[in-house]
Formats: sequence, structure tokens, C-alpha cells
Amino acid sequence: DAEVDEETRALQAMMGFGGFGTTKGVEVEGNDVGTAKVNKKRTWRQYMNRRGGFNRALDSMK
Repeated sequence: DAEVDEETRALQAMMGFGGFGTTKGVEVEGNDVGTAKVNKKRTWRQYMNRRGGFNRALDSMK
């Protein structure tokens, strides 16, 4: 910051570029109102023509 002159600092402060911080790990007020749409991939289960016949538990979801 030694090479930045006073006029540049004043211009940056006026425009709001005084410094940058991070919100990592910080509770941000008003950030709990959104949702995310998660598309789950469809899975299939075979009901007929299974090894072992009909009268048994269904195979696990694939």
C-alpha cells in the first residue's frame, strides 16, 4: 500500500473499495430464506423375472 497515493485511497474509499473481507464461517444475517432444488436421479426396481422368483423381498434400490 506504500505505492498507492492519497488521492487513489480517497477515490477507493468513496467508491466502497476500502477493503475486502470474507464471510467464511460467519453467520450472515438474512441468509436463511432461500432453498435449493435438488433433482434426485430416478432409480428402477425390477418386479418380474427376478432371480429367485416372486415371493421374496425386493432388490435394493439401484
